[in-house]
Amino acid sequence: MDYRVILFVDSSMIGGIETHLIEISKLLAKNNVPSIILFYKDHGNKAFYTLLDNESIKYDFAQGNVGNFLKKLRQYNEKIVIHTHGYKAGIVARVVCKLYRYHCVSTYHAGETGEGRVRFYNKIDKLLSFLSINFAVSDNIAKSIKNSTLLENFISIPSETKPKQITKALKVGFVGRLSHEKGPDIFCKLSSMMQADARIQFHVFGDGPHKNDVTNSQNIKYHGLTNRNNIWEHLDVLLICSREEGLPMTLLEAISENTLIVSSPVGAIPTIIKNKKNGFLMTKGNIEDCKHNLDLILKMTPQQKVIMLETAKKMLEERFSGKKQFALLDKAYRKE
Repeated sequence: MDYRVILFVDSSMIGGIETHLIEISKLLAKNNVPSIILFYKDHGNKAFYTLLDNESIKYDFAQGNVGNFLKKLRQYNEKIVIHTHGYKAGIVARVVCKLYRYHCVSTYHAGETGEGRVRFYNKIDKLLSFLSINFAVSDNIAKSIKNSTLLENFISIPSETKPKQITKALKVGFVGRLSHEKGPDIFCKLSSMMQADARIQFHVFGDGPHKNDVTNSQNIKYHGLTNRNNIWEHLDVLLICSREEGLPMTLLEAISENTLIVSSPVGAIPTIIKNKKNGFLMTKGNIEDCKHNLDLILKMTPQQKVIMLETAKKMLEERFSGKKQFALLDKAYRKE
């Protein structure tokens, strides 16, 4: 390829954006496009850096200021494209690219508006969208961004999956950031409501401001931040009780790892999950709705589960394997 991609981000955790960065790095490498992840600042996110090392993905750090960011960009002699992820990286890079004539592409991931300072920065991020070529991971997000094209998330689908740990109980999991919009409080209340039901185990993978609510719940096994490759063997069902979403990478990962889906009807999820065909799509996503759908799974036969999993996997391979996504990215990267 005749260009290099700088994937620019300000990251302090492991979430949907970080998982997407791994997948886009792998997709670019597969198509012989050189790339590097450039962090605006080193937040000591060692768990994520380890994942990048394990995938042999190159990364580097600016020092949290525009001057050093520019210095890093000038190290590359070939044509470069700055592809931003997240509001802070988007704001900084668009202004710099406008002033110094770099080509800027941005992906908008967040379906939620956030609160306080995050809400303010998200608003600025959207206001500056006219300075870049933009992608959004869901139709709802795309409608709020100027010059935006839908770019659905994608994953490298494994040829083999780890066998599930065999237990008598159905293993139900929450995977993601423990913040209000993701609904960990709903998951905690559900686990308390079903505490007397020995047919179900509740697991949580992730970290965030609501961590104490999870660790104080007696009926939840808390795993913390865990290597994504080591999550799915512990789960039979991924429960997404989010209040707001875009297109969660966790959903795609779960399907690729033969995990049943129960989800609230938010963001782009209703375009993916067809109720009782390739998963369970709740009407409201409240506690009663969650319990009702888990009860339905408990009544399923093994053959019914296999059919649902195979239907979901077929959809994943047709729509989210990365082929059409790379065609869109390549077109945006080449556009002046």
